Amino acid sequence: MRLLTLLVFTTLFVLPRIGQAQEHALRIRVLDPSGSALPGAIVQLEPSGAYLLTNQEGNGIFQAIGPGALRLRAQMMGFETLDTLFAEGQTPTALTLTLKSRSLELQEVTVTAKENTSGLGTSSLIEREAIAHVQPNSLRDVLQLIPGQLAINPSVNTPQQILIRQVSTNGAGNAVAQMGTAIVMDGSPLSNDANLQANVNILNSSPGAPAPFQSVANQGFDLRQIPADQIESVEVLRGIGSARHGNFTAGAVLVQTRIGDFKPNLTLRANPNALQLSGGAGYRLGERHAISADVDAMDSRPDPRDVFNRFFRRQATLGHQYSGLAGDLLIRNRLTLGNSTASRALQADQDPSQRSWESEDRLFRWNAQLIMQGNNTWYDRLEGTFALTRNAQNSFFTEFITTNVGPRPTFFTDTTGVVPFGPARYLNITTVEGNPLNYYHRLEWTKSLRLGNVAHKLVLGSELRHDVNRGAGRQFDLETPPRQNFSAGDRPRTFDEVPALNQVSAYLEDRFLLRLGGKIWSWQAGLRMDHYFLSGPEQRVIGTDWQPRLQTALALHPKHRLRAGYGVHAKVPGLNFLSPGPRFIDLINFNFFAPDPDERLLVVTTRRIEPDVRELRSFLSRKGELSMEGELGSMRYTVNAFIERTSGGPSFVRQPFIAARGLFEVEALRPGQPPLLSESPTRFDTLFLAFDAPVNNRGLVNQGVEFALDFPEWKVLKTALSVNGAYIRTKSTVEGEEINPNFIFRHVNAPFIPFFQAGQGNLGRQFNTSFRFIHRFPQAGLVLSSLVQVVWVQEDQVIGFDPLPTAFLNRRGEVFRVSPEEAQLPEFVPFHNLTSPEQLLPVRRPPLTLVNFRMNKEFQAGRGFAFFVNNLFNHRPLFQDPRNVAFVQRNLSLFFGAEVFYRL
Repeated sequence: MRLLTLLVFTTLFVLPRIGQAQEHALRIRVLDPSGSALPGAIVQLEPSGAYLLTNQEGNGIFQAIGPGALRLRAQMMGFETLDTLFAEGQTPTALTLTLKSRSLELQEVTVTAKENTSGLGTSSLIEREAIAHVQPNSLRDVLQLIPGQLAINPSVNTPQQILIRQVSTNGAGNAVAQMGTAIVMDGSPLSNDANLQANVNILNSSPGAPAPFQSVANQGFDLRQIPADQIESVEVLRGIGSARHGNFTAGAVLVQTRIGDFKPNLTLRANPNALQLSGGAGYRLGERHAISADVDAMDSRPDPRDVFNRFFRRQATLGHQYSGLAGDLLIRNRLTLGNSTASRALQADQDPSQRSWESEDRLFRWNAQLIMQGNNTWYDRLEGTFALTRNAQNSFFTEFITTNVGPRPTFFTDTTGVVPFGPARYLNITTVEGNPLNYYHRLEWTKSLRLGNVAHKLVLGSELRHDVNRGAGRQFDLETPPRQNFSAGDRPRTFDEVPALNQVSAYLEDRFLLRLGGKIWSWQAGLRMDHYFLSGPEQRVIGTDWQPRLQTALALHPKHRLRAGYGVHAKVPGLNFLSPGPRFIDLINFNFFAPDPDERLLVVTTRRIEPDVRELRSFLSRKGELSMEGELGSMRYTVNAFIERTSGGPSFVRQPFIAARGLFEVEALRPGQPPLLSESPTRFDTLFLAFDAPVNNRGLVNQGVEFALDFPEWKVLKTALSVNGAYIRTKSTVEGEEINPNFIFRHVNAPFIPFFQAGQGNLGRQFNTSFRFIHRFPQAGLVLSSLVQVVWVQEDQVIGFDPLPTAFLNRRGEVFRVSPEEAQLPEFVPFHNLTSPEQLLPVRRPPLTLVNFRMNKEFQAGRGFAFFVNNLFNHRPLFQDPRNVAFVQRNLSLFFGAEVFYRL
């Protein structure tokens, strides 16, 4: 903290007192294609970050333009963004900008992701035209445009996640990466940390198995809840983030939605699985105010013939924008209301188990942004971002259970007592009601200055995150509990006992330019501090992470730039890990099931287990990358080599539990009454049982190369080519010794429980390329694009597997270690972790080709029709998996869809 305090003091009181270089004013006028003024257009300068909103006459003025190279960016809803670069010493004093209306009649329409070469981090920018061309149902569909991602069919029937720079390996590794991916909407991160919509069930399932209903608890945010039609742009940070971005490890998706003045529009989209209607409009109210509204509605089924499974989404956003203080103050407020529901209806005539479920999420989110500029003052820019999100999450599942007549314990503490017998056939209804509340704010100060010949841009900021859930929790009738076995008890739990998760952060960053032999050398050095603690029913400090980040770029040539960087990122686990709740084990001490119900007697001992999570911490990712970007002739290129090491990822692990049980004997049988038992147990035995607990034990290593090539348009064919792809190698392993969870339940009376070595996991490799041919016919208002995607390499295998135990736990709770030679002794052979040799074989799939086609046609500007076909030739070859000799059909299924769009 002393170091951070010193940096803050230097930033606020020392550096601003250094003299400024000579500055001049720059007058801006923004017009539309007809020459009329464009009020409300935003013009921003880089690297200072200064901005202005044009007045009713389309005019604005920057009072203080410093020396050095300058980038000017003008944008307005419904118009093409205009980027203008000025070399050092060439900045004019007056400038007129003409923005082109968005239309397929333009000579250049960008329908792919663009590599962002203006900053020092590796990121892709997807703008409105590319988003519309994808014809997306949700944000997830948009993200298939970034390098390394495979094409997908639009689907909202299951929760949607994304893996950035990672090959899918195993469930635990994928969940860590998805949890470590940040989704930032209009400057405020969306939080999934207070999502407790989970289930407790170890019946024939692995630790951390998903709930019977749809939920993304313990994972990342569900991307299908974000409609794409109101999105203005998406920037995907794949590499090292700025110090202002925190609480993520894998990457960040920065979403900017539209607000302000824009023309009314309506889109109707349909495909075999979904029907979607969206629209919006924005209006100016005088010179200072603008209001806007966006609505979205969608209904979807996994199959049009399926009347039992359904997902629907309803969402509306109201926006208000205010500009004051002669344009130096900008305030934006957004209010979003929404409801999304996934369900599986009861099929009583087809499913004797009467399984059904539903998961509903009602949303309230308020987001506010406040930006204030200072001209020749102690700040260039002050920014505040505030967000409050409240969800009402209601889930349930039902099942008609057939089991043995057994106990129905009701104890919530360590107790031995009489419990009733439960029926062998009953209907269970389990509900999970959560009310997560997330509060976030960020305050940021920016100042540009010069120290000698070096220009600096200093950024200082702080953040606060607060996540809490005060729902009714997971509830069911104790007489008809969910299906359980292995003496695993189950109890209802209210979320009122769950603590709140808090994160306090501070960051400082310096962006500066040096000259090296006449070449420009850009630097970005930052330091971020995140401090996490719990409050409320449980008060505990989780820890503090210091995250240095350094990025640099050297212009080797006017058309070529070399970038390098190293950074540390951290993410705190959610409340379901930090407060998993008690686990229960119910042991039968005496069981007498007489024909006469009055004579029956059942005695049970309940053990309440509180998983020890005091050592659970945040997990870290250390990233390094080296990149080259520039132009070869008229072709733009970007090549990135990266390595990312994530350690301490959270997951649920099955822990052994030694249960001591006392057994009673009958002293007398009594007609019409329960038998008389001994006052105390006559003998004792011990059982090996288990419970699931969260630990930091998952490691990920991602490394590879990604590239993007943009070729100029072939004028004769009106066709451009964009190529991107990636080679990615992912290793997901266990960082600590673990038991074999299946051994406990198969060998209850075994004398030992074996432990096995760390390092077991999965290795995946993938190399894919995407060739996108974009055909533009401006006079006809037509854009055609075809995607040829080739997966050249797709491999996976089990690694680090060793059948020999490294240690044993005996029934007295003692752990003793064994050498590899001792583990092969005859008495230990039954404890080996055996698997078939086929399961250890590497799986190497042959190359696979996919062809997709998309068309956008405008009959008039902003009004037209769009159509797409995925897997145009229905190429779905069979592949025989050597591990189970089964045939698997690869590639996307043939899929198509259409939309009609209309803009006034």
